Amino acid sequence: MIDNKILFAECCVIGCGISGIAVARWLKEYKFDFVVLEKSEDIAGLWRYRENDYGVMSFTHINVSKYNYCYSDLPFPNDCVEFMHHKHIYDYAKSYMKIHNLNEYTKFNHEVILVEEILNQEELGIEEIKFPSFDEYEKLWKVKVRDNVTGQEMTYVAPYVAVCTGHHSKPKFAEFAGQETFKGEIIHSVKFKNAKFNKMENKNVLLVGIGNSSVDAADNLVTQGDCPNVTISSRSGAWVLPNYINGYPVDLYANRFFLKQPWRISTQIFESIIKLMHGDPKRYDLNPKSRAFQYHPTVSPVLYHHIQRKRIKIQPDIKEIRGKNVIFSNNEKDEFDSIIMCTGYKVGIDFLSDDLKKQVFDEDDDSFLNLYKLVFCPKIGSSLSFIGFVQPHTGGILPISEIQARWFVYLMTKKIKLPCENEMTRNIAEFKRKVQERFYKSSRHTLQQDPILYNDEIAGFFGAKPSLLRNLNIAWRILFSSCGTAQWRINGPDKMSNAVEIVKGVPVPPLNKLMLFTVIFIFCLLIFLFALHPLLFLFTVLSLSYFLILNKKD
Repeated sequence: MIDNKILFAECCVIGCGISGIAVARWLKEYKFDFVVLEKSEDIAGLWRYRENDYGVMSFTHINVSKYNYCYSDLPFPNDCVEFMHHKHIYDYAKSYMKIHNLNEYTKFNHEVILVEEILNQEELGIEEIKFPSFDEYEKLWKVKVRDNVTGQEMTYVAPYVAVCTGHHSKPKFAEFAGQETFKGEIIHSVKFKNAKFNKMENKNVLLVGIGNSSVDAADNLVTQGDCPNVTISSRSGAWVLPNYINGYPVDLYANRFFLKQPWRISTQIFESIIKLMHGDPKRYDLNPKSRAFQYHPTVSPVLYHHIQRKRIKIQPDIKEIRGKNVIFSNNEKDEFDSIIMCTGYKVGIDFLSDDLKKQVFDEDDDSFLNLYKLVFCPKIGSSLSFIGFVQPHTGGILPISEIQARWFVYLMTKKIKLPCENEMTRNIAEFKRKVQERFYKSSRHTLQQDPILYNDEIAGFFGAKPSLLRNLNIAWRILFSSCGTAQWRINGPDKMSNAVEIVKGVPVPPLNKLMLFTVIFIFCLLIFLFALHPLLFLFTVLSLSYFLILNKKD
């Protein structure tokens, strides 16, 4: 059934996952007329567990602590576990929708099939439109939608569109010589729910890739599946972090002072901590080919445990597959019943028109997005945004999506503006250059950002970057603590009266405090040296500067 029903909304939000919810919350705050279009029957995207559909594994726990994975105005209660099960995240998203009355703006089972610019009014096929004039907005967008229950099609006309479908949309598969001869089952990790559901109990299973999905699945295959042979194959190796360091969630160690150091210094410190806790990764055949801060982190509290007990084996890249036999690049051979491709995802936004795809995706490497700060296309401007298309390097996506959503909505209010097209284009080229120089070459690293530094930059565009001078009582926390998501509600528009108290409730690891005291000690030492002899002071400063320059080659 097809209908030519045409509707108007000031903004169409595509997707009702974590990012779409953030956009909807801020559109409602500023009383915009909007609609959220969600192709499935419920919210929360990846965080909604479905046995026979896209989503998390049955046992998935988030690997970012609750302090750095929540909306700024709804921190998790103190009695919540620090690393939550997917059901807790889903229930949290449901409660946030209810608190802000967002369900009434959401249309479920409404799949977007096309987004394209309306170049003239006649494109809609009707002579008179009871909508705002074309002259009122920079652009108007046609959003074609299909109701997956009734089959009805409709078209929304909107001056603003927020794409919130995320970058985990299209599973990516690796290909190996002889793969077609494999006698067992090959699936992508997105279809693996647990060893029992996937009927892999007591089988020999090979996992390709060593990201978070891989190590989580491997643990489940060992513990629930009692599999005699669980092997992880990786061409790049990995630095595997624990969930906790010295009793504190690992993401709490991220702070402005640490992240602003040349990455070669910060990675040296972090690698030393990992080696102190677990030893050199080479002892476990993890064999990372690059430094720790050149990878997206793999987090697991149990992988080392299983490797030590020989329940999980690590192998290098696959050389060839012959029937059920897999030959690795070290010429070792093993037999497997199933292969799970934990090889990540490609960014896929199929509903964009061909012209839009050419503008959004890099023509030389479609894993890069031609988006200013990974949100706006320079040639298009603020009328089309991409929210949540970031791979957080030291935290979670939720606070990033919220800060992007606020930026987008403030641009809609015309209170702020984007830079000119040329400046945005230059910024994209510089971002691409830095990614290529720093990170291990992989499509998963083309969207990498450190959440604290990234959010500071975006919040700075609208005056919400935490100010040291205006918050002297928590200045040391702003510099040496992760601070949680409420820190970008301390200053600027929509600041919260309780934001400082929420920030004070975020634990600060002793190592972060030691970092603070070390900085104070060095500062006092420099003052003492200056008082003792100016030349001695100058020599010390120059030595420190030279050391930093040697480690900052970007």
